[in-house]
Amino acid sequence: MLSLGVGLLINSTLAIAFERSDGATVRCEIERNGQQHVVEEIWLGHGDQGDRHPELGGAAAVVRPNAQGWPVIFFDSVVFKAMLEKDPHMSDFIFYHECAHAQDERRNEIEANCEAYLELDKLGMLSTARIEALAATHTKMRRLPSRYGGSGEVFWEKTLACVNSRIENTAGQ
Repeated sequence: MLSLGVGLLINSTLAIAFERSDGATVRCEIERNGQQHVVEEIWLGHGDQGDRHPELGGAAAVVRPNAQGWPVIFFDSVVFKAMLEKDPHMSDFIFYHECAHAQDERRNEIEANCEAYLELDKLGMLSTARIEALAATHTKMRRLPSRYGGSGEVFWEKTLACVNSRIENTAGQ
């Protein structure tokens, strides 16, 4: 286990600030048991596009606890590099999705997507074109595990249903 940890540190980049597509630097901040904490980010992989880092299990990013139990966001550097070239706004969405998991580890994938969407909307970072791009990216995902709804299309439909429900509940208050 120690050699795996040493290997991860040798082949990773540590950070606590994420650079969004608009150039702003943001941090994922959480509160647990009355303590404020900035979520650490670890960037893994420095190879070619097909060289996925095994720690991520095929995902672009994941949240895992560190030795003290605090969440850490692990990002796939190779995937993000390609994403920034094609659709930089998707990287923002993924950051806020993973931050939503870090803020509440009980959130499922749909709820984390919902939070990411609502946060980007609150920040004024969603336009019709960006929403369409997010939808297209999600619907391209054919087969997904059941926790994502089974397919990208269902994943996105459930995300939008959650967003609409949250907006309706907020408007009704």
